[in-house]
Order: sequence, then structure tokens, then C-alpha cells
Amino acid sequence: MLSQFYCLCLSLLLYCFVGVTWAEEGDCRRLKRADIEGRLSTKTPYRAIANYDETPPKYAGCHPTRIWSIIRHGTRNPSESVILQAQNRLSEIKNRILDQPNPPICTAELRKLRQWHWMHLNATEDEKLLVAEGEDELIELAERMQKRFPDILPELYNPEWYYFKYTATQRTLKSAESFATGLFGRHRIHTVRYPPPLHEDPVLRFYKGCGKWKTDVDKNPETLVNARRFLAEPQMQSAVEQVRSSTRLPDLQPEDVQLMYTVCAFETAWHRPRRDSGSRSTYESVWCNFFDVAALEALEFFEDLEYYWNDGYGYELTHRIACPAIADMFAAIGSSEEKQQRRTNATLYFTHSGTLLKLLAHLGLARDNKPLTHKHFASERLWRTSQIDAFATNLAFLRYDCDEEKPQVLVLHQERVVRLPGCPQDKDLCPLATLRRIYAKSVDHCDREEMCRVKAN
Repeated sequence: MLSQFYCLCLSLLLYCFVGVTWAEEGDCRRLKRADIEGRLSTKTPYRAIANYDETPPKYAGCHPTRIWSIIRHGTRNPSESVILQAQNRLSEIKNRILDQPNPPICTAELRKLRQWHWMHLNATEDEKLLVAEGEDELIELAERMQKRFPDILPELYNPEWYYFKYTATQRTLKSAESFATGLFGRHRIHTVRYPPPLHEDPVLRFYKGCGKWKTDVDKNPETLVNARRFLAEPQMQSAVEQVRSSTRLPDLQPEDVQLMYTVCAFETAWHRPRRDSGSRSTYESVWCNFFDVAALEALEFFEDLEYYWNDGYGYELTHRIACPAIADMFAAIGSSEEKQQRRTNATLYFTHSGTLLKLLAHLGLARDNKPLTHKHFASERLWRTSQIDAFATNLAFLRYDCDEEKPQVLVLHQERVVRLPGCPQDKDLCPLATLRRIYAKSVDHCDREEMCRVKAN
């Protein structure tokens, strides 16, 4: 019995003093990549949610003739403020971890932490630029869509068939070019025509320049009250305590933990797993190693609350102002029978997170029975930004002309069929006339100027 006690003590001593080397040659991470990738809110890489089934959908007697699609840019660099915080505050946290006599991570991760820095990023010049992974996301998305719908996404570019447009940003321009690469090949993309991009595009960024939305929602302190209140909830406090414990830094603040989560998210999105090596750690963020699943879920929920109230269902005005995009969609897919200028068969727009989330809410997708509040962490919810608004998030409306029926519409979100509220729930195709009736207000009563007018007190 005494010898067993001595053996136990010796084991504990070995763990305390040299235990960090226990997994030097193996995998010493706490979480699998899948546990991380699917919980990164709007920084989720598209590969975590993409639909890799390229089977063309078939509907008897019907064939696709038009497509209108709106796509978020792919994976990008962080904002200037996040880059600066990572270069300064996170570097301080890194040094405090390394300065401990026995840092709380294994040798392989310790080596990565010593080497970690973001000094290769210029906060002013590199902020929000599309990265290589973002290009690949759009190329691969285009290739899959073309395999499903070869008749409406032909391999040869024709400006009378295709209409591409992006906002006045590098990340949407490069996303558009990458999507074109997936459709036509890199050697042909120089022929693609684009209209001049707009900073306040009324269709692609309808919320820009909307004064009432800016004052009543975006700049309103009440908008983020639920997210702030969640900071005091047990789940978020437990997440902060867990990271304090895993770093052995008891004075870490919630904003420090959120910064670690954000850097973990970007570094995870930037690098997909290596398939040519037995080592999984090379391309994985060292900062993700300090979280457990419960902490990631709490941080994800915090961001879900922010986006729900700022860009989703929180305020009616937020999704009402998406009507110009809906009206444009009907103009594009319904133009053959309506008395107006004929549109191209394939309309492809490249835009931003704020646009996609407001559009989803306008369409009634990912809508929960009750407004999302700081008390709903444990509830099942449809509003999960990791799933509905990852990098390269996409919506598509496809018109089908049929032999014995009037025109139908297939709606896709993240390359998967969705059935909109008000449409038949027992089949994929929704009659174009039904869809037009459901969103009649969006087309016939879309007075953006009136909606966005800031009324004098």
C-alpha cells in the first residue's frame, strides 16, 4: 500500500515538473478541429457547413432557366482594430503564459505559442482583405453550383447571359473573380464585365446610407443590451473562468477571452487541415487550445445575440430595409413575363454578412418562436450564425419553367433547399406567383427613402 502511495506521488511530481512534455510527439490538443470549426459564429469557414453533394436536383417536367444569387465574401483578414489588439494585448497574454515556470500547455503547443505573432499583418493595409482560403471557398462553391445547374451556369462567359456585381471592397471583388474562376477557368476571367462598384449600393448594401437604421439600431446602445447581459450569465462566466484556468491567468477579462476566441476563429478559418501529413497541429491555432466546447458555445451565443439584434430579427426596420434586394430578385427571375427590360439569366452578387443576415430575416428563415435573449442559451434555436452566416454564405433563387405548370422557384441557402414560409412545405418548388404574393410588399411598397428618413424631434 505504501509503495503504491509513493508511486502515485512520484507520478504527480513528474506531471507537475515535466508533464508538459507528455504529448510532444503526439496530439496534445483538447479539442478536435470539428469541435472548433462549427462554433465560430460569422468567422466560421465555409468548409464546415458546405454541401458537398453535387447531384443536380431533378423535378419532373421542369427545368431551371434563371438564377439570382447573393453571396457573402469568403474568408478574410480581421479588421484593423482586431489586428492591433492581437499584436498588442494578445502578445502580452502570450508572454505572461510563457513567463510561467511551468506553462499550462504541452511542449508541441508551447513551441507554437513561442513562434506565434501577427506582425506579418499591417493593420491599415491588410485589414479585411480576402485571403487564399476565401478565394478557394468561392472557386469551389462555383464549381459545385455549376455541376448542379450546368444549363444556367455554362462554362463559357457571355455578358448577355451573366451579370456579376460586387461592392466597393477588395474582398467582394476578389470573391467575384474567384467565383468566375470556378465557372470559367482562370485564363478566362479577364473577359468578365463588372459595373462600377458602389459604396452604398442600394441592392447589395441597402443598409448603408439608411439614416434611421443607423440611429435606431446600429448606433443604439439598447441594441446590444442582451449581449451585455449575457456576460453576467453563468454560462459566460464559466467560459471566462475556464480560460483563466487553462491559461493560469486569473485576472483575464471577458474582453481578453473574446479576443482569444476571435483570433482562434480567424486562424482556424485561414487554414484547412493538411491532408499530406500525419501531423494535424501545423495549421491549427494555438489559441483554440485554451477553450473547451462549453466555452466556445458560450462565446458563439454571445455573438449570436449581437447579430440577432443588430442584423436580424431584433428590430423590424432591420429586415424591412432588405426589400430592394427582394425586388431585384423578382425583376431578375420574373423578367421574361413581366413588362420590363429583360435581365440576364444568371445574376450573381457579392456582398457582406450584414446583407445576408437581413435578407434571411426578411425571408423569415432561421426564425425562432420567441425573440432571442440572454436567457435563451440553453434553448434550441434556429438563429445560429455559425450555420447561417459563415464566410461565403449564399442564397440562391432559381426559376424553373415547367411543361404543365406555371413558373416555379427553388430557393437554396448554403447550397441546400429551403422552403420559405407561405410556400408549400411538402415540396421543394414554390410557384413564382405564390412567392410574388408573399413578398408583394417588398416589391410594391419598398420606399427605402421613407423607411430610412430620420425624423426631426
